Amino acid sequence: MMRITKKNWKHLAFTSASLLIGASQLLACTANAQEARSVAFPDKYMIRLGSYFVSRADTDITVLSSGGTGGGISFSKDLGGETTDSVPRIDGYYRFNNRHRLEFGSFTVDRKGLKTLTVDLDIGDDNFVVNDTLVSNIKYTTTKIGYAYSFYHSPKVELSLGGGLNITDYNLSYALDSGASANARGVTAPLPIFGLQMAYAISPKWSVRYISESFFIEIEDKLKGTLLNYELDIEYKVFKNFAIGAGITRVSTNLKVNDDDWRGGFDESHRGALLYGSFYF
Repeated sequence: MMRITKKNWKHLAFTSASLLIGASQLLACTANAQEARSVAFPDKYMIRLGSYFVSRADTDITVLSSGGTGGGISFSKDLGGETTDSVPRIDGYYRFNNRHRLEFGSFTVDRKGLKTLTVDLDIGDDNFVVNDTLVSNIKYTTTKIGYAYSFYHSPKVELSLGGGLNITDYNLSYALDSGASANARGVTAPLPIFGLQMAYAISPKWSVRYISESFFIEIEDKLKGTLLNYELDIEYKVFKNFAIGAGITRVSTNLKVNDDDWRGGFDESHRGALLYGSFYF
């Protein structure tokens, strides 16, 4: 008969613990695999590439003079700015498991303006008079990096709460058509966002998704802003790893800035339509 020594007890305890840990990990992996098969939207990776069609863009800009005076300027009415644009857009996510995922997205809107003035116009310390022809441009890039927690994930429905950063890089430039009096303003704002997402699998092929996001931020007297973003998508899975879809959006952003580069701000809103292809892995 083998004698149970202190050394043997340690070895036996270590072996038992190792077996228990290994068994628990195997059970957890099996449970996760079973759970993944039993819920809607189980894919670990998603990359969505699409065309984003901006329409009915309405932008009011404020650029204060060095003396702190100045009023709002309508980009479309006062500067002849475009109200539409078509741009590429990328979105995606990475799931740690069925409850937690990281999300990202980015697109750039670039709208140009051309207007021969019928009234005098002041932009900050720059003064323009009747019959001057102004060339202008508004360009902004929105990049989203966020985290989402699926507090309800069933074979048909996924409900998620999320948060993260919406990094907005907003630039305004203007000049006479001769190239004289050129000037530019810009601001980059990392804005915290919070939102709710609802996804519903109508069938193995069809699904819909709704997103509602918002933020409010105030940093001393330097930056103050709000954002509202709504998106509704419908998607059809052509193959196991590829789907096509379409969506509509409504975005509204208001930002007030007080720094050396820009004193003033902007009020921007637009509607959007999205056509895309999604890759799932």
